[in-house]
Amino acid sequence: MKKERNILKGDLKKVILMLSLPVMISNLLQSTYNITDTFWVGKLGSYAIAAVTISFPIVFLIISISMGIGVGSSILIAHAVGKAFKTKKEKDKKEVDIIVTQSFVVLFFLLIIVSVLGFILTPYIVSFLSSDINVYQSAVIYLRTIFVGLLLMIPYYIFEAALRAIGNTKTPMKFVFMSVLINVILDPLMIFGIGPFPEMGIFGAALATVISRAIASFVAIYHLIKNTYGIKLDFSFIRPRMDIIKDLFRLGIPTSLEMSSISISVFILTSMVSSLGTIVLAAFGIVTRLFSFFMIPSLGISVAVSTVVAQNFGAGKLKRIFSSLKDSTIVGLPIILFISIITFIFSRYILSAFTTDVDVIDLGTSFLRIISPFIAFGFGRHLLIGFFRGVKRTDVAMVISIVHNFVFRLSGAYILAFVLGLGAIGLWWSYPIMMILGLIMTYLIYLKLKEKIKADKIDVNEITLESQAEEKVIG
Repeated sequence: MKKERNILKGDLKKVILMLSLPVMISNLLQSTYNITDTFWVGKLGSYAIAAVTISFPIVFLIISISMGIGVGSSILIAHAVGKAFKTKKEKDKKEVDIIVTQSFVVLFFLLIIVSVLGFILTPYIVSFLSSDINVYQSAVIYLRTIFVGLLLMIPYYIFEAALRAIGNTKTPMKFVFMSVLINVILDPLMIFGIGPFPEMGIFGAALATVISRAIASFVAIYHLIKNTYGIKLDFSFIRPRMDIIKDLFRLGIPTSLEMSSISISVFILTSMVSSLGTIVLAAFGIVTRLFSFFMIPSLGISVAVSTVVAQNFGAGKLKRIFSSLKDSTIVGLPIILFISIITFIFSRYILSAFTTDVDVIDLGTSFLRIISPFIAFGFGRHLLIGFFRGVKRTDVAMVISIVHNFVFRLSGAYILAFVLGLGAIGLWWSYPIMMILGLIMTYLIYLKLKEKIKADKIDVNEITLESQAEEKVIG
């Protein structure tokens, strides 16, 4: 198991780069789902962009639930891999496949519930976000299509989480590339009725997403059953293991709530933006999607940190869990600064690729130029979140995210845009304020948790931490 040895003993900068680059590429490709939809849907008019914009936080809420289980599974697998590497026991190696199977079954039943409830409640949710009849009708069509396709789309997340936990980030990248390529091809064909396809408009955009992700899920399940990559979906382990299910929910629920807080806060923020008009909403939709795109390196390195910390924590290697933060900063900060500079300089050209509406371009350009110098603050917070997940403190990450999104994001936006009467510019400036305060809060919590780990000399799964590594950190 070469990858595990590298993560537990290799040069951390190389390990982080090895793990994070495929994740960055995967996230880059994933973002093209939304970017592609926005690009092609934008040809239908500003109402269509607005419809996809108000749908995004709801779709992200669905993904949050799935990714919560995926993150919980990933953490448990990574710790199990670290423990198996330490103990060399067969039962510890088998635990990885048991966790994968239990995670898949739990996620499957959750998705049934979410799919049914989401389909029924979609009209009520959308009516809260927009009173424009064209936006409302398009958003309902888009969201209901996504809800119907959930069971076909989402199982891939368990496959992705499991492979990343064992240090294989290249294979998920290949699967994402396959799925995105299918989506890029299908989007214009289904939206505009090219070739054998009828013209389906915004329904075509949603259907293309469902089909492309469903193909990735089916292929992923096939490889899990065949044990192609060293992890197996084994239905002989389908009998509920309450200790694993309990841990999945203990780790996954905080992560789902953490990610859901992002979705819900954006949901509320989108409602605020809607009150300022369709032009502002369209600019907000384009830029927030681009902002997610620009944060891809941060999220990729955060995943790498989480994997490195989890495996080394499971193996009792204390020094490496702290060193990973320093080395990940060295790897990632130059990338982030480059993105900030390019975004600031070429913001108008970037906006012009998505719309020809001059008012939308002007508003979006001011938004991009305001937030681009502060992307590094978001990067720092994401690294620390990855650390918290790696040491099984998803509850800490959840609390940070809730405060970050509801207190800093929403209160800042409301005060600046409505109380002080700054309108769209106030909304734009709430993002830098959120990122700065979020990093300060997260770093202070990290310092307290670091002292606790060093003072308690934590024992992980009954494995004593290596005394030599402890002495180097504590001494």
